[in-house]
Amino acid sequence: MKVNLDNLKRSHQITLFAVDGLMLLLISVNLLWIVFDTLFASELVRAGLFWLAPDFTKFYGERIHPDFVSYDLVFVSIFITEFCLRWIVAILQKTHHRWFFYPFVHWYDLIGCIPVGSFRWLRLLRVISILYRLQKYGVIDITNSAPGRFFIKYYNVLVEEISDRVVENVLSGVQDEVRGGSPVVERILIEVLIPHKSLIANWLTVKINEICDDVYLPNQEALRKYIEQSLSDSIARDAKVAALESVPVVGPRLVDVIDHTVSDVVFDVIDGLMLDIGKQETDHIVTELLDGVIHKILQPSDALNEASKQVMLDAIDIIKDQVRVQRWRQELAP
Repeated sequence: MKVNLDNLKRSHQITLFAVDGLMLLLISVNLLWIVFDTLFASELVRAGLFWLAPDFTKFYGERIHPDFVSYDLVFVSIFITEFCLRWIVAILQKTHHRWFFYPFVHWYDLIGCIPVGSFRWLRLLRVISILYRLQKYGVIDITNSAPGRFFIKYYNVLVEEISDRVVENVLSGVQDEVRGGSPVVERILIEVLIPHKSLIANWLTVKINEICDDVYLPNQEALRKYIEQSLSDSIARDAKVAALESVPVVGPRLVDVIDHTVSDVVFDVIDGLMLDIGKQETDHIVTELLDGVIHKILQPSDALNEASKQVMLDAIDIIKDQVRVQRWRQELAP
């Protein structure tokens, strides 16, 4: 564990951190004493201690152990005094929105002061809170220590497991509402998609421009050949063109001219349209057209609601599958 005294000086809270250090020492002593007194209640432990130190065992068994609660109250009084002082400091510094928020935020400190049974062990949370506060201000660094790595590892596991279960339950609840006919799908259409249809139209306009540059231009010559071949086949199957082609001398030449002329005109129209769409000068036209199309598509209807409902249910299933992935297992895998 590393200690950074420079951060301690810069924090301007040396007094509070000194109190933290003192409380950390007192809580550690108190917890060790609780462990010892709990073990002392065992006949086997007392026999072993009596063999090692009979005078101490006799003294502790007659004078200390029967009145352990009274001695523990000394620590409790110190803890409560320190809690009240910190509460006063929090009020003066306006740390919380209301003066009475402090005991709710630091509930573990308050409950740990109860000198009864298992409540005493909650004082361990106070140790963790003090270490967290010192870590937060950079006074100490326990991330590279063995206890720090152990705590961070299993803390992350606990948080992930709890949060994953909560998220999965929430998503399942949303799915139940959607299946039950909740207006959530219609609200998404009306309150989310339709108000942002201009944004969607602008995005689609940009994508159309990219398609024209990245897809159409490299295939421009292939489209020309396709149009020429398709029109040539259509003209060849036309009965009137066949009659014209039967005219001596000029007939085949005329059919060939018609074939090339029609192919050039059709290609020039399509090519000009595609190139114009890809220009910024025509973006407003494309955007307005897409805006109208999107508005028409997103108008609420039973068919659209049913399709949107199924899409949402399937999307939530995918999210739930991803939530179920235990990332901590993957991180621990060799």
